[in-house]
Amino acid sequence: MTTHTGYLLIADITGYTQFLTSSEMDHANPILQSLLSVLLEQVGDPLHFWKTEGDAVLAYSTRQDFPSGETFLTICENLYNAFILRRQDIIANTTCPCRACANVGGLDLKIIAHHGQFDEMQLGPTKDISGADVILVHRLTKTEVAERTGIHSYALFSEAAAEAMDISDIMEPFSQEIEHFGEVGMKVYDLAKSWEKMRADRARDFLEEEDGVWTLRYHFDAPIGLVWEALVAPEHKLKWMNSVSDIKMENPLGRLGPGSGYHCAHEMAQFFYRVTDWEPFEYFSTRILDPARPDVSFPETYHLTETDTGTELRYTMGMATDADGTRSEISEQECSAFLAEFWAVSFADMNEQLSQSK
Repeated sequence: MTTHTGYLLIADITGYTQFLTSSEMDHANPILQSLLSVLLEQVGDPLHFWKTEGDAVLAYSTRQDFPSGETFLTICENLYNAFILRRQDIIANTTCPCRACANVGGLDLKIIAHHGQFDEMQLGPTKDISGADVILVHRLTKTEVAERTGIHSYALFSEAAAEAMDISDIMEPFSQEIEHFGEVGMKVYDLAKSWEKMRADRARDFLEEEDGVWTLRYHFDAPIGLVWEALVAPEHKLKWMNSVSDIKMENPLGRLGPGSGYHCAHEMAQFFYRVTDWEPFEYFSTRILDPARPDVSFPETYHLTETDTGTELRYTMGMATDADGTRSEISEQECSAFLAEFWAVSFADMNEQLSQSK
């Protein structure tokens, strides 16, 4: 038996009981199986699949350095987004008049998360976890969040989880008496609002390889979620970026995403860049200033692809231009030459650090 400290997560399909009791079982069960399957597809390192419980998928993390709060919130958003897309797909692709197919739109998702201690046990071919914090995360699935806040599609974080994540300012406070645990402080994050905002504000800025002037590929021996976090989280970037002594962040929306700015202090120059597009854990794009020519900047896209042995990164640098749109080929040549050497050393260090964190 091993004791861990980490996140506990339950992705719970709401409306499940009413859906089953008012629907034809031969159609209801395949629909629920499809929705649970798409949730399972989102569970991967740094989360471990725990088990399913009827209408819910349960997972937990055991790594001390991953995931960061930003990445954990992104995992929650990805679970919800995948669920909504699958639900939309089921609705759009059925003409069946049965009650099960007609009631799919009534199914929703809530995500419950807690941060605490638990014991991991090997029971025959399977693993299980236990402890007071495991009991608490289950109790948090039975709160009055929807009734008292009007938010039905939500991620509910215990105070312990919100503190561990360190991004609680973007969440709504909530508390409730929980049997045997007393008054438990929590934070509510509106997943539906996040989904709508992401779709409304989305301006795709993605460089294909043929759109760029220089491309580098690197294979990491680590899962895609860990590679993503190492690339975007300042506290992790500082560990592997060669000759960078400090990283400062600007997050106008309170969290990483489009509009966020990085300032990296390299021993040779100061680098400033801003996120222009963001699709966790698939790609992100930025626009970076040429440190030798502050009036010149160029776009870049980091595109991640999961492989059988880890994650492949395609880094593509776009055309460098000034404020008037005039191209600077000398800037492209100098920056690509610098980055070729910089990425070779930095990515090798990052890969080694990710391998050691397993």
